[in-house]
Amino acid sequence: MSKQVPLRIAHVDTGRTWRGGQGQVFLLMRELARRGHTQALFAPQGPLLERATEAGLAVMRWESHGDVDLLAMLAARRALRAFAPDIAHLHSGHAHTLGAWPARWAGVKATVVARRVDFKVAQNVFSSLKYRMPVDRYFCISRGVEQVMLASGVPAAKLALVPSGIELDEVLAEGAAPAPELRAWLGIPADAAVVGTVASLAPHKHHVLLLQAVPKILAARPGTHFVWLGEGECRAELERLRAELGLQAVVHMPGFHPQAKALMRQFTVFALTSHLEGLCTSLLDAQVLGVPIVATAVGGIPEVVTDDQTGALIATLEPQAVAVRVLTALAEPERRARWVSAARESVKAFGIAHTTERTLIEYARVLEERHGAMKGRR
Repeated sequence: MSKQVPLRIAHVDTGRTWRGGQGQVFLLMRELARRGHTQALFAPQGPLLERATEAGLAVMRWESHGDVDLLAMLAARRALRAFAPDIAHLHSGHAHTLGAWPARWAGVKATVVARRVDFKVAQNVFSSLKYRMPVDRYFCISRGVEQVMLASGVPAAKLALVPSGIELDEVLAEGAAPAPELRAWLGIPADAAVVGTVASLAPHKHHVLLLQAVPKILAARPGTHFVWLGEGECRAELERLRAELGLQAVVHMPGFHPQAKALMRQFTVFALTSHLEGLCTSLLDAQVLGVPIVATAVGGIPEVVTDDQTGALIATLEPQAVAVRVLTALAEPERRARWVSAARESVKAFGIAHTTERTLIEYARVLEERHGAMKGRR
């Protein structure tokens, strides 16, 4: 464990819903608090602010709208100046845009940005200006994200690998908590195989690919059902396509559920067909809970799943390739059991304690660099 003097850390987030990024902010803050660091969360009204408040963490409601919000920037500068942190940790794309300059204006010693997506940085004037803002380090949650940032022209010296993490014991406890019997709840036969997904209905999660694979899977295993836990902007389009394919009876979309982990534990197979993915903590949850995984080999996923050792990786973004890997997993319970056993060991490397340790190491490095830079100017 890093032995550091206690730090003052401002966490800035703009998410109004609860997704993986908000979960990471909450877990990191809670672990840093256990280690004696002073923190404050600046975020809009929403699940993150509420959970942080319930956990006894210091919070300040900070509302923003889009990437051009001068009032939000001025409010951030005032709040940061009053809190006087050593580090400003910006946890979202909008927080990056709206928080980097206010942190500098407020005299914050160092600023870091969490980079959770493996989207290539846009090549336009706005993005060019955004990535020239006063940011000391970009924390990449996977090597996949790091490689995309390098390919986008961000200097290697500004990048650090800080993988996402989960609270292993809490995931186990949530998975064991009382919850609806999945099959009875959704009207699925008790003996049916369930291919489940826990992910927001967002474009990069590419549920369309899995939907296109469903008829091919059903042709070989007619009794299979598919359950998607999550909500998002693609719901209407996915429901339309589901109806066009006549799959309403077998593809279930119940939306967000607070007991998702306990429901996930009842999946036969967890399937994720993202075409872009920073890491995906739902995969880590599945590994802790003993759910075999079939996922596309994109972004940071190969850092979580090793093909035919801790799950199955789909090499191409084609419905046939998805169907083949899902069908193989469904047909071979012994292989699934082998994946589960290996994954329960490998996932230990993604505990939130490891994430926090890497975070503290990078905090110390950027503070040392900034201190050295300031001395050099004198």
